[in-house]
Amino acid sequence: MSHSLAQWREQYPILESKTYLASHSLGAAPRATQDALNEYHALWASEGILAWDGPWWQAVLDFSATVERIIGAPKGTVVPMQNATRGMAAVASCFDYQAPRNRIVITSLEFTTSYPFWTRQQRLGAELVVVESRDGTTVDLEDFVNALDERVLLVPTSHVYFRSGALQDLATIIDAAHKHGAMVLGDGYQAVGTVPVHMETLDVDFYVGGSHKWLCGGPGAAFLYVRPDHIQRLQPRLTGWFGLKNPFAYDPQSASPELSEGVHRFLGGTPNVPGLYAAREGLRIIDTIGVEAIREVSTAQTTRVIECADERGLAVHTPRNPNERSGMVCLDFPNAERVSHQLCEQGIVVDWRPDCGLRMSPHFYNTNDDITRFFAAIDDAVGTA
Repeated sequence: MSHSLAQWREQYPILESKTYLASHSLGAAPRATQDALNEYHALWASEGILAWDGPWWQAVLDFSATVERIIGAPKGTVVPMQNATRGMAAVASCFDYQAPRNRIVITSLEFTTSYPFWTRQQRLGAELVVVESRDGTTVDLEDFVNALDERVLLVPTSHVYFRSGALQDLATIIDAAHKHGAMVLGDGYQAVGTVPVHMETLDVDFYVGGSHKWLCGGPGAAFLYVRPDHIQRLQPRLTGWFGLKNPFAYDPQSASPELSEGVHRFLGGTPNVPGLYAAREGLRIIDTIGVEAIREVSTAQTTRVIECADERGLAVHTPRNPNERSGMVCLDFPNAERVSHQLCEQGIVVDWRPDCGLRMSPHFYNTNDDITRFFAAIDDAVGTA
């Protein structure tokens, strides 16, 4: 049995040899990505530095414009980043962390590498407040809201938690934070491409995400969204020549050159042009299909996965309400880590993480046959455990 978006399946070569169910970790590479990377090399080889005069800088602009359409952001509010942490760093560098408004509020379920970054802001005067999860799957909304007050400067938090696929009520958190004069930085890495988002409706202050998961664009092509009214008001300390108003002035006498008047002031140094070429086709396909259509397929697929897990008595560490989860489902059972490796050896690609279990994620290019094959392998593996 298939679905209306399975026609795109032929665009992803890995599906010819593997049952790929790990888009939450690394999206499948589109077939046409090779042509895009060949184009990048051809320009470099034939034009050299002249490639910057048109196609390479245009790749920066095109990437931003496509992301803006996908996340419902106004024109001129998205800038490429090498990774999400670099985007967070650009935002963090805008603040002086002066008491009494110097608190940063995060949750205990944020992506693991977020903690070292935000913890180190304490050396600059920030105070870190961690809202604990009660169940390891999500964070109680009341607990989160109660942690917000007039001392809070910034709330960096996941739109979707990587340990469970739980979809956080970011809109309510934003509303509560804004009432206290605080700003919110949404981490959309596990959301964009499988969960519809709309920046103007959400009214989030900042939003980071990237291409190498649900957007199927590979590593090195992340992004930062900045709400329009913040762009000229904020002065990031972490910047570089592409963040300047006139990056090609090469003025050695200017101790404090002017920043770009637009969102590029957050860009910093030279953008990762090959990463943007690699991401182009994946983003184009998502933009063409529309995340709303992907979400409809994803909801049906993850519902089926949970039903199949229940039939087998497997623990599900992902919310059962489809409005509270993304496209990933986390399953746990004895020897789940070993089983995840066995499945990968059989060409059924999933992964395993501590405190969440085996993670699997059907995307729009997966079919019900892929899910059936996955559970048949689970049955065989668990039966011999």
